[in-house]
Amino acid sequence: MKLLDVNGLSKSFGGVAALRQVEGHSVVGETLGMIGPNGSGKTTFVNIVSGHVRPDMGSLTFDGIDIAGKNPHQLAAIGLCRTYQAVRVFSSLSTQQNIDNARLLLNHRGLDQAELSELLDWLKLDHVLGKSAGSLTLFEQRRLELLMRLVLKPKLIMLDEPVGGLAVTEVIEMIQLLKQLKARCSIFVIEHTMRVIKELADRVMVLIAGEKVADGPPLDILKNKRVVDEYLGAQHA
Repeated sequence: MKLLDVNGLSKSFGGVAALRQVEGHSVVGETLGMIGPNGSGKTTFVNIVSGHVRPDMGSLTFDGIDIAGKNPHQLAAIGLCRTYQAVRVFSSLSTQQNIDNARLLLNHRGLDQAELSELLDWLKLDHVLGKSAGSLTLFEQRRLELLMRLVLKPKLIMLDEPVGGLAVTEVIEMIQLLKQLKARCSIFVIEHTMRVIKELADRVMVLIAGEKVADGPPLDILKNKRVVDEYLGAQHA
């Protein structure tokens, strides 16, 4: 069953095309990866789907609902949310206050306290509830940002470079967390770290210069000549 469905998505900035007639979809329970060179349109794609940017052309549906023109908080209310390349938490507030603010978005219609406690334990954040978010490590902040989305009971989380800036051991731990996340909701993930894509994604879309050039299982994508030549390089062939 399709969850996200995008058709003919186009967007230009100052006359420069960021996306050209991009089509794609995700299905319930799937982890969909997106890769491509810097400037290929990946973040623009996520910004449009998540309601931060309006497309010039194209249609977008989520769980059967037309979401073109909806704002991020409206999308969160129907189960679509995202994280960011640069982690976004309220640095001056405590971890608990960050979580409380996220829950207010749905007027506490998200997780109950028992479910929240389970999440805190899973993400190893129960011991930092009283600490300011700005004092947490980057890895803790990334886990907090993820928890702030999960309290909304999302159907799909869009993750924009979730291991960016993490140490090697933290990347390994984050991959394990995201594998477990697949049991909680569908995932869309942008990553340059191919280990993340190979271990997580059921299917991969490739954008190059604003166009979708490939779509398929990770192992097939790694053998795609254009993808190797223009993005991955010979080491992945």
